[in-house]
Amino acid sequence: MSDCLKSQIEHRAILCNPSRARIEILECTLRDGSYAVDFKFTENDTAVLAGVLGRLGFRWIEVGHGLGLGAAASGKGAMPASDENMIEAAKRAAPHAQIGCFFIPGIGTADQLKSAHAAGLDFIRIGYNAPEIEDAFPYLTLAKELGLKVCLNFMKTYGVSPQVFGEKASAGANAGADIIYCVDSSGSMFPENVREYISAARDHCECRLGFHGHSNLQFAVANSVDAVRCGATFIDTTLYGLGRSAGNVPTEIAVAVFDKLEIETGLDLFDVMDAAEEFVGPLMSQMQLYDMMSVAMGCSQFHSSFLPKVVAAAGKHGVDPRKLVVAMGHLDPVHLDENNLTRVARSLPRLKAESTRNTLTSFSAPGISGNSISTSLSSVKSLVDAMVVTCAKRRARPVLELVASESPCDDMVLADLVLAEGPVVLGRVIYGSFDVLEQVLKMTGNHVPLFLNDKDGGAWGIEWPTHLKEILGDERVLPVRSKRMFAGYLEDTLLSAAQRRGQFCMIICGSPERDLLKVCCDLFASVVVHGEVPPSVPQNCWPMEDFSDRMHFDLGIGVALLLCPPSSTDARSIDQLLSTESIVITLGHFPRFEMEIAGRNVVCLDPNQAYRGQLDRWVAISNLMKSAKASPVFTQ
Repeated sequence: MSDCLKSQIEHRAILCNPSRARIEILECTLRDGSYAVDFKFTENDTAVLAGVLGRLGFRWIEVGHGLGLGAAASGKGAMPASDENMIEAAKRAAPHAQIGCFFIPGIGTADQLKSAHAAGLDFIRIGYNAPEIEDAFPYLTLAKELGLKVCLNFMKTYGVSPQVFGEKASAGANAGADIIYCVDSSGSMFPENVREYISAARDHCECRLGFHGHSNLQFAVANSVDAVRCGATFIDTTLYGLGRSAGNVPTEIAVAVFDKLEIETGLDLFDVMDAAEEFVGPLMSQMQLYDMMSVAMGCSQFHSSFLPKVVAAAGKHGVDPRKLVVAMGHLDPVHLDENNLTRVARSLPRLKAESTRNTLTSFSAPGISGNSISTSLSSVKSLVDAMVVTCAKRRARPVLELVASESPCDDMVLADLVLAEGPVVLGRVIYGSFDVLEQVLKMTGNHVPLFLNDKDGGAWGIEWPTHLKEILGDERVLPVRSKRMFAGYLEDTLLSAAQRRGQFCMIICGSPERDLLKVCCDLFASVVVHGEVPPSVPQNCWPMEDFSDRMHFDLGIGVALLLCPPSSTDARSIDQLLSTESIVITLGHFPRFEMEIAGRNVVCLDPNQAYRGQLDRWVAISNLMKSAKASPVFTQ
């Protein structure tokens, strides 16, 4: 049966009896979805996911760079493996599926198309801007000569009228296209627009039709349904809608919707849902589904490939980039003229100075902030309540650090916020007695899943009494050493500074401990200490009585480490010793010093920042301990 006759039969089946219709889901997670991961799907990723899709029954699977064959080689974004390797990996993993790639003339070449065919390619999707689609016909002819199935994708279909689309679709079919695609590149179409374009194509040609949508205005699924109702038999989807800009038609939702409409896809909905959740769900948990710029692009038929230039122009002229996007999209939805871009940017009103705004996900608690400490049990409750609320909004986890004061104090309790960034909201409670600690644990135990017992607190509080351990259970308490954590943070900062200024002298203002001094002497050629030094210092370390002693400064000072705020006189002396490129590292925020040496490159180390990035490690250790308790290991 010819493709033309098959297309006519399918079209009549959909119009006459939708319950008996069969459509093809062209699964392009591994191609269009690659935009969302900077084109970094690996050869192994391709093999794994193509294998899963093949076993689920997908008959058309697209792989490779989001911009098609040759895109990595032409500087459009590096890919971990070659086009040919991606094709071969997919072919091995899904031998019963048709494996295809995208191809944009001008990015890909004829030789690259031939090479992809030699690697086992089954179909090619040739995409070109709708107004100039005829420029792609020579590649269409080449692909047919190679024996490939060919889709002709009218990128930015809305760049021509439905009538013109129908006429160009007919020309594309006559040139050899097996499938003609209506492409809503900016996610700007409504169902009635899709009906007009697909119907026009159906009136002018008898080849199979497809639809590729984006979700900028959240109409991608509805548009796909109307495309099918008007005769399209190919619908592009990606798992979870993973893709460029606001994403694509979600595969699992498309299957669910077509099942409900009794339109056959040949796929099991729950198997597809399981695959989406297992393989792409972890990616989606790290991504924002869409942003306000995507909405602006959708309402103005603006293509995301132009966005970098428009954002740069908006920044240069101080205007709202969203308004510039809308203006440029309305001016020309297909091309971007840089002269017009400059003219339009200059015509828009300049942005007003931004005011400070608190967002819904900001940490907010009476008397508690990153710059204050509260001293009551009620402040502990306020801290934890705000942590829980913030975590619920940000899908973060509340963690509470418990620190014994240096010396016992019966009624001492201090509550403060340590960190409210990323996947963790970390609070700290300093307690002065075990009675206070017991009250804190009973107050917070039902709300906080993980506690940190800081072993660098007062020595009297290192070992908790048994009855306190039982309140939470061992699984929910992790021992940590905050001083060691900060020492690692400081060492990494010094290592980075030494990489830039390591051949120069370093000065330390304050009295360093032996371990810190050793680190500095290992990293720098010479270390001068303005303060007390421990006994038996390394050979490249010298104490300095006052700043008039400059005999060791011949190499120049590359880095200054301030362990405590210097006096105004010392600050001026330090400033005179430093070169313009020198780096000043302070252990804390020293406002007066920073004002006295204004213009210097100052790095302020906040001890609380040492906790950043630690949550995953804490959770992994906690889970490991739970697992070990549940499954004891027996040895002989």
